[in-house]
Amino acid sequence: MKSSIDDAFNPLEFCDLCFQRGMPNLCETYKNTFTKISPIHFSQQAKLDRLLNTLQVIPRMVNRRWTCTMDTTRKEFLDSLWGIGVSVHTLDDHLKVLTRLYKPEIRRLAEPEIVDLPNQDSWEEFDPKTRAWSQVNVINKNKKFTAKVRLGNILKCSGMEGTSYYRTNKNDDSITLIPMEKRAARNIMCAIAEPTIVHWRPDKMEKFAFIDVTELDNIPDEIFSFLQRLGKKDKRVANSLVFESEDLDLVRDTLSCIKINLEKSSETVNIESFAKSGTSITINNIASERLQVMLDIVKEMGGMISSQEDHLIISGKRGSVKIIFVDDDKSMQDGNMMQISISALEDSPRLSEVLSMIRKKLGLLDVSLDALLAQRWPILNDTDLQYVVQTAISWYSSNPILAGKIISENNKLDKIKAWYTKIKEGKIRSSLDTITLGKIIKRLESN
Repeated sequence: MKSSIDDAFNPLEFCDLCFQRGMPNLCETYKNTFTKISPIHFSQQAKLDRLLNTLQVIPRMVNRRWTCTMDTTRKEFLDSLWGIGVSVHTLDDHLKVLTRLYKPEIRRLAEPEIVDLPNQDSWEEFDPKTRAWSQVNVINKNKKFTAKVRLGNILKCSGMEGTSYYRTNKNDDSITLIPMEKRAARNIMCAIAEPTIVHWRPDKMEKFAFIDVTELDNIPDEIFSFLQRLGKKDKRVANSLVFESEDLDLVRDTLSCIKINLEKSSETVNIESFAKSGTSITINNIASERLQVMLDIVKEMGGMISSQEDHLIISGKRGSVKIIFVDDDKSMQDGNMMQISISALEDSPRLSEVLSMIRKKLGLLDVSLDALLAQRWPILNDTDLQYVVQTAISWYSSNPILAGKIISENNKLDKIKAWYTKIKEGKIRSSLDTITLGKIIKRLESN
């Protein structure tokens, strides 16, 4: 079992059973985040782009895949997908597959037997009652190693060469150890494990539910992966999976199929005030290209900015707000103070949300944030380039002039043309609609 939440894991790793009848166009890789995993017809893509424009959602490239993130518009987005013929595999759909795969049944183990072991390394046997490992007493007699373990159970051997898993099996009169992969071993452990209880702790407002990952010891990788996709991390509460309270039923259904009952703890999680969470970052230590995008758009919306060493003051018709930047995962607002995650300046959808918060708070002009962001967004890496190009392509059918501005303003055109030339020469490949990109470039060159 992972002792901490893994930052780099493939959310599609365990969707092989989900896609046996064909790949959908989109998959909900994380809650409210949808990734394109199979091609979408050009006409359907155009409808999808218009839908996202209506919802004010800006798609981006994540690990070279087209991705968009919803918030309160998730239900409207999903309902609209059926109307334009775009198929989607949601987390709810994935849970249905999991509940068919895992059944809350208990497979009883046979009686203990003497089994030969290949070495005298550290051996442990899975305990179905506690769902933990118990040390095996290895007997060394005449350089022959044996132990008494229950037939059908999983053994774990830890030595200089790493950790290996085995299942005890009886074939006729002989008892053997069958090597197993860790994933398969955990699935069997899940089948022989007895029912248990895991507790979740609410925060004071009961908006979130926290589950300590140590309480999820030795559960199948498929189950843990799903919980990671549904939940999120919070640096202020170490080694915990954090779920929105509205998702507790999904968590409960997920754990129940592996005989784990979810119960509310009498304890609460005391999350520090957001103003104290994360390390404050001075204005001079923020990448100027990223910060300038935010400042330019605030001014475009009619906001006035006063810069201090460690914060900004932004004023509008409805007053002012103090902005501090922190090394944290979240951006939050509390009265007239706003904490902005430094990482939000590098993520266009998150920065759009921040700017929307500022606009509503101060009563600034209602402008098209996605268009302004794309026009001003600097190309500092490949992800930036993919985002700018994809946004321009999505606007081309409805507003070709704006599409041209998106790729030409802020000294972006030369980089995009060089990238496009490499695609035409076959040096690199792209999943984007480069035909439309070529039309945008040609239109700019003809003007």
